[in-house]
Amino acid sequence: MTLLRLAPVAALLVLSACGQGGGDSAGTPVDAGDNADQSTSSDEPVYEGALTVYQGVERDAAELCGVVAESYPPQCQGLPITGWDWEAVEHEEAEGVRWGSYIVTGTFDGKAFDITEDPVATADVDMADYPELDYSEPEIGEPAEELSVEELQAMVDEIAEAFPRIVYGGWADEQNGVALVDTLLVSPELQTYADEHYPQDTVVFSQMLRPVD
Repeated sequence: MTLLRLAPVAALLVLSACGQGGGDSAGTPVDAGDNADQSTSSDEPVYEGALTVYQGVERDAAELCGVVAESYPPQCQGLPITGWDWEAVEHEEAEGVRWGSYIVTGTFDGKAFDITEDPVATADVDMADYPELDYSEPEIGEPAEELSVEELQAMVDEIAEAFPRIVYGGWADEQNGVALVDTLLVSPELQTYADEHYPQDTVVFSQMLRPVD
């Protein structure tokens, strides 16, 4: 099974052959992120993006997929979604697995993505009408300190361990001297963690769900 790191819109092109395995039945991450992921703000940011939504046979909730793999039917361990209704959206189904590609809007409470608007199937719209959802390379500034590849990779690993619900990968960008972190979204807690633990501009996030202005 081949895992693929996908940009938000690029993910729409492989819906019929996506997958990722592992995790418990509810897609709950490991305990290491329980405190780091908790949102304490009553004014939660709203995020929007075009992603694959998936629910496996043994899962209690639908999930947002950050990483997919080439398999059929899809498999995905992602961020649980609350307020999702498969009966209200067009979707594909095979061997008890349900999935589809949608524009989703909602908030993140530290444990799950809370749908705040009706999802829109990407097959029903022209994605050219949603330029704000197009993938764009993250902005990379001038790192305050020069760090080794080993130090940068350690930063990626630490952030992924602290925020397992939303961070799904990353790598040491030696050319730019930064830790490039792949994440479903950048919560205020995630940004604060990076700001407080690492030199300025040494962590760069590539996010699939973006804040709604």
